[in-house]
Amino acid sequence: MDPPAATKAAEVAATPPPRRRQTRGAINVQRTLLFTISFSILSLLKLEPLARNSVQDHNNEIDMPHNRDIDTPQLLPKEDTARQNEIEEENFLPRVLAFVFPQFHKDSLNDRIWGEGFTDWDSLRNAPEKNRLGFQIPRPTELGYYNYSEAEPRRKQGELAAKYGIDGLIFHHYWFNDEAHPGPNLHEPLVNMLKDGYPDVPFALHWCAQKWIVTWNAKVAPDFKFPESDVLQTQKFPRDEEKIKEHYDWLKQFFHHPNYIKVDGKPLFLLYEKKAGHLFWLPKLRELAKLDGFPGLYFVVGISKPHEHLLEVKDEEFEETVRGMNVYKGRVLGKNLFDKVLAYPNPSDWAKGRSLEIPSWCADNIDGGDKTKLKRGVEIAGIINSFDNTPRRNYEDAHLFATGEPDEVVELFRKSLDSALYYEACCFSDINDRSSKVQKEDDRFIVINAMNEWGEGMALEPSDVYGRKFLETIRDTKDAISKSRCTRDDDESRKSGHGLR
Repeated sequence: MDPPAATKAAEVAATPPPRRRQTRGAINVQRTLLFTISFSILSLLKLEPLARNSVQDHNNEIDMPHNRDIDTPQLLPKEDTARQNEIEEENFLPRVLAFVFPQFHKDSLNDRIWGEGFTDWDSLRNAPEKNRLGFQIPRPTELGYYNYSEAEPRRKQGELAAKYGIDGLIFHHYWFNDEAHPGPNLHEPLVNMLKDGYPDVPFALHWCAQKWIVTWNAKVAPDFKFPESDVLQTQKFPRDEEKIKEHYDWLKQFFHHPNYIKVDGKPLFLLYEKKAGHLFWLPKLRELAKLDGFPGLYFVVGISKPHEHLLEVKDEEFEETVRGMNVYKGRVLGKNLFDKVLAYPNPSDWAKGRSLEIPSWCADNIDGGDKTKLKRGVEIAGIINSFDNTPRRNYEDAHLFATGEPDEVVELFRKSLDSALYYEACCFSDINDRSSKVQKEDDRFIVINAMNEWGEGMALEPSDVYGRKFLETIRDTKDAISKSRCTRDDDESRKSGHGLR
C-alpha cells in the first residue's frame, strides 16, 4: 500500500501497579475526567489521525462522480475527526475492520476462467434492477464502476473508511500453489498500494485458501478446461519448505509496512477456513516471521458458526449443528495453530432476520455488576451489512439473506454492530487493564463483510439504495458507545432490545 518501511519489535508495555477494587461510579468519574483532559489536549494540539494524512479538506465532499441522483451527506468535520482520534488513542473500543474484495480489475486468472477482461462488475451490470422479492439491487454511486488497480478509487475508498470510523481494511489474498497458475493472483491492487500509498489506512491480509467451484452464473471461457469436475481453480498445500518461503517472501513486503495491522507486534493474518495443509504451512510461516524480526504471526481462522455469546440459537433445527461447530472450534484452537477464530460473516439460516444481541449475563449486570463471570473469549464477531447474491446466481436461486426495505436492513446492521461493540468494550473486567495498551497492538476486533463485494450486495461504499447509511451507522454507533461509557438510557435500551440503563 505505502512504500515498505522497516519495522521495529513491539515495545513491551510496563505492567501497571496493582489497583484496589473500585466502585463503578468512581471508575466512571475517573474515565470522564481522563476523557475531558485528553480531548482538551487533542483540541489544543489540533492533532489529526495519521491514517487521514491523505485527506486534503476534511470539511468538503470527496470529489467522486455520481452515477445516480442521491443525497450525499457531508464528511465528518475536523472536530469529529479529532473525536475519532481520541476514541482510538484511549483503547476503549475494539478495532472495526472491513473485508475488501479486490476482483475489480483485469487479471490473468479471471481471463483464463471467464474470458478476456472479465471482472465482477460484469456480474453486477448484467443483473436485473430488482431481485425476485421486488427489492432494488444496490449499485455504486460515488465511486462508480472503478478499476481497483488504479490509485484514485483506492484513495477515495480509504478516505471514506477513515472518515467513518473503519479502523482498517482486510484484503482478500489468493495464493493457490497451482503449477499452472503459481504465485499470487488478483494481486495488482495490493502491489500498487505499496507504490502509491492508497488507501492510506491500516490493513491486513486474508488468505482465501480454498478451491473455486462452479457457483456463479457466468459462463466460462470457451477454451477453459476444468482441472477437476466442477472445479474452476484448485488450492494446494505442498509439503515443500521452498514453496512456503516463496509465499512468505511475497507476504513480508506487506507485513513490514507501517500501516499493517499487528497484535503485540505480530502481523495479523486471516484464513478463510481451516485446512489440513495448515498443519504444515502455518508453523513454517511463523518461523519465517520470527527470522524476519517479528515475534511471530497472529493467525485468525474463519468458522461458519454463530458467535458463542452474541447469537443464541434456540431453533431445534440448528442446535445440533451449532453445538458441533462449537466443539470443532475447540479442536481448531487446541492445535495451537490459531490465535483466534472469526465467526465468519456468511449468510446462515440460523441468523436470518436476526441481529447480534448483548448476552444476558452482561446486560443484567450493566450497573457495576460482576463482569468476571466469563473470561474474554477468543472469538471475533463477524457482521454482514446486507446480502443479495442475485448478480452471481440464477434469478430464482439467489440467496436473499439481508435484503428488504433499506431502513430495516440498516437497522439490523446497527443492532448487530452496537451489540458487538458493547460486548467487547463493556462486558469484561479487563477493560481498565487495556488502558495501558495502545489500540494498534490490541487483540479485539469486529469484522464487517464487506466494503465492496457488490456481486453479493455487501457494500459499505455508497450506493443508490443505501447511500452512506452503513458508513454513518458505523461512525454514530462507535461514537455513542464511547460517549456513554457503558451506561445507557431508556431509548438506547429499547433500540438494543435489552433492559440496559
